Amino acid sequence: MKAPKLLKIVNRFLSADKEKQYEQTKRFKEILKKLKKKENSLKDKLKKENNDKNRKQIKKELAILCAQRKKGIEAIKKLKDDD
Repeated sequence: MKAPKLLKIVNRFLSADKEKQYEQTKRFKEILKKLKKKENSLKDKLKKENNDKNRKQIKKELAILCAQRKKGIEAIKKLKDDD
């Protein structure tokens, strides 16, 4: 899946009510793993990139993925704490 599609799923999860979030937790963990892989691949790509314009774009994408992953992880932790 492409990053924008994964981010849409994260946003849907974060905006859903608690009952739906419980149902979606397993799927959501898989998505977070995919986002982590994307993040790692972007980090590798950033190390290899020499063009400043491309580096700036990769850094922007990386920041977005990082922020969304953190939101997702915090949401899952919050759900676990509520149990």
